[in-house]
Amino acid sequence: MNESAEQDREQDNNLDTKPVTPFDEVSTTPDDNDVGNGDEIHVHNMVSAEAGSLETAALAPRPEIENTLLGLTRLAKSETKEPTMHVAKRCLVGAVRDRNEDSCLVFTSETGGHFPLLPFGLYVVADGMGGHKNGHIASKIASRTAAKHIIEKIYLPLLNIDGTPTSTPIQEILEEAVVLAHKALYDPTEESDSGTTLSIALVLGRRLYAAHVGDSRIYLLSGDKLEMVTTDHSLVQRLQDVGQLTTEEATFYQYRHVLLRAVGQGEEIAVDTYTRLLPKKGKLLLCSDGLCGLVADFEIAMILQQDHTVAELAEELSDAAMEAGGYDNITAIVVDFSL
Repeated sequence: MNESAEQDREQDNNLDTKPVTPFDEVSTTPDDNDVGNGDEIHVHNMVSAEAGSLETAALAPRPEIENTLLGLTRLAKSETKEPTMHVAKRCLVGAVRDRNEDSCLVFTSETGGHFPLLPFGLYVVADGMGGHKNGHIASKIASRTAAKHIIEKIYLPLLNIDGTPTSTPIQEILEEAVVLAHKALYDPTEESDSGTTLSIALVLGRRLYAAHVGDSRIYLLSGDKLEMVTTDHSLVQRLQDVGQLTTEEATFYQYRHVLLRAVGQGEEIAVDTYTRLLPKKGKLLLCSDGLCGLVADFEIAMILQQDHTVAELAEELSDAAMEAGGYDNITAIVVDFSL
């Protein structure tokens, strides 16, 4: 590592916040928020563990994905295969920080019998920023507020014996959850830089619904291909998008932790939502930048491809981040599914 990079590392170790840059301070393009509808995205970050490099691959248009709970409950009758979802999490303070400002939440439900429900998995990662309310409090409030809304609006109606499930689009419910988390944190009367990232993955049967703000990430492993489902809302990602930084330069860029969006920052919040038809078998990874900021995507893919338990995979991922310095809090949720 050169002297400049070493100085950047030392500087990062003293940072307690992730400042958010207002939208008007960074040039944007009209397509910047088009990632809000996952069905419209046709280019994704793909990683092949064998190739060991990041590629951009054009994907074929996706089939229409059912987006209401009412429609999904009807589909459940035709999806008779016994599903399984194995989940493990790691949420560590790291090697440098004094306090863990990450929060995560795991909620998985499976049923059996003549009238099985769709497999339900709710997974949340929030990476808090320092400030008046403190990052650890912000991440806790955001993750639990969002999860509560999703469970009330989606999971509990599934348990109703005679009730009719809501026809509200699931993506809309996830977006509402993030907005509620934002309102729970934002206080215009306080001069506070408190805020948090928030990445939510909801698995209903073979369908993935996601909502995202910030630079925590959601990955999907299918075969030997790792797809980064979400897009970072960071200054360094924007500069890479417009060709002002290479991937290598971005690794040691002085302002790589500056966010363009965070929950609790600003009066309004823009939320990216995504949908995917999941493969029959695969793995999901939700993580904070304390992991993906230190462990390269190809290495993440290599670890996830191993035939290990989810607990072992989560530990190996967090160990890799610690071996790379552990400069930030480290969170990983690993889901191994067969649907």
